[in-house]
Amino acid sequence: MYYLVKNFRDKSISLELSMDGEDSSVWVVTPDHHYHGVEVVERKFRNLERVNINGHLVPIHRSRKHNGWETYWDDEVKGIQSVIEYLSDLFGIKKVARVTVTLYSFKLLNVIKERQGNDYELSINYHLSKKQSRFILENYPAKVLNMAGLPPNFPIGKYLQTVDTLFVDSKLSITIDDLLNMNCVEQFLSRLLQHWAIGGFRRLKYLRLNVEYFNLEDVLGELTHTRMTEKRTYKSNTVPPITFNNRLITRNDGVVAFFQYDQQYGRVEFGVWPDSERNVY
Repeated sequence: MYYLVKNFRDKSISLELSMDGEDSSVWVVTPDHHYHGVEVVERKFRNLERVNINGHLVPIHRSRKHNGWETYWDDEVKGIQSVIEYLSDLFGIKKVARVTVTLYSFKLLNVIKERQGNDYELSINYHLSKKQSRFILENYPAKVLNMAGLPPNFPIGKYLQTVDTLFVDSKLSITIDDLLNMNCVEQFLSRLLQHWAIGGFRRLKYLRLNVEYFNLEDVLGELTHTRMTEKRTYKSNTVPPITFNNRLITRNDGVVAFFQYDQQYGRVEFGVWPDSERNVY
């Protein structure tokens, strides 16, 4: 910790805070991914040096070998909370970026929830039961969820509206509607267009989505596309005729599709030529 204070008091250097519920510790992570931690132990110690941590005079054992401190508290939750605030003030780190918990440390999530809502990444490195999954997703829906596994056929879709990113190392039962309700429409469309461009989704003729906060350039990414120079009308059996003048995407077999975003109405449209009346571009 002395190394950190000596070398990283410059607030312009980006440090991160990470909380590990497995060993009740808070870690400062340097840009080169070195970890320096403060462990919170719920135990009383008399014959140790004491340090003021966020207004609490607590026993401490300094470990040069493990790049950290062991601190001893009457209450684990209060200890974690105090250590987070102490390190946050010391190094100018606004939030805890990553949190890892076990079955026995769910209670520590309340500290993060009260401090910064759901603005963090939550990692759980083991498979959850249905009851545990519901408990986590209903009470601690972090923006980024990184989970080892959920129960088979768990209805994950109903919990995705507050999640930005989801990593699960097991099979999931998830629908397109679930993905669209999640805040990942741009990623979904980007993958869809990439797959179509290499010959996938052969039966897809027309797609329309209502979206918010959409970035057309991010979705198109490295896809080969061109800007249109004139307006054209596309006719479909399922919707009224569409006038478009935005982008053209060419499939690997030469088939052409249009793609456009109407910011005023929050609408994304994709159509493959020829249209329903066999008009070609």
